[in-house]
Amino acid sequence: MAKWTDRDMVVAVQQHNNAALERYYHDCKSYFQHHAAAVFVGDANVDDIFQESLIHLWREIETHRIELSENRVCRWIEGRLQPMTSSLLTFLLAIAKRKHWELVRKQQRLFFADSDSTLEALDSDRYTENYGELEESELRERVVSDMVLQMTDRCRQILTLFYYEHRTLDDIMAMRPENQSKQGLKTSKYKCLQRLRENVRERFARLHISL
Repeated sequence: MAKWTDRDMVVAVQQHNNAALERYYHDCKSYFQHHAAAVFVGDANVDDIFQESLIHLWREIETHRIELSENRVCRWIEGRLQPMTSSLLTFLLAIAKRKHWELVRKQQRLFFADSDSTLEALDSDRYTENYGELEESELRERVVSDMVLQMTDRCRQILTLFYYEHRTLDDIMAMRPENQSKQGLKTSKYKCLQRLRENVRERFARLHISL
């Protein structure tokens, strides 16, 4: 059977061709699973993310936000129909990444400072100091995000596993054999969190943000 094209998928979704859609579903899932391990490390919700992302993609096509124009796959962006610069599979993965980060931001929070307040730490944007005209709550969130992204791989992984994914110390020990003892891991976690707090406080002070 010949490989299907993005044009084929657009036509199949818009025409509700169930036989074709079943094939596309399995092909999309195979592609997604091949890339998921590298993109969604330690996330137990990968299957749900795939389902939601594929539904999102197909709705984009059904509602003609993605459609064919002059035999090209295009997408409406800011009121203009523009040729897509990525394949639908790549676009699917981008949707999944966004949904993954939305899930992280909604469900998993990093406890920060000595008060009972919490700050969401991870953000899908890459590190930047161009904060622009963000509201203070968004600015706080972005600062913490940037500080997390600047940490060493070791600290970032330990804090992510413990605070965001709610892994136990035993789980982290099994995933990080370089940690020789639970006490050593606890010490590392404490030092990493202290370093994050210090870096955030320093950045808050520079930006005149109150804790």
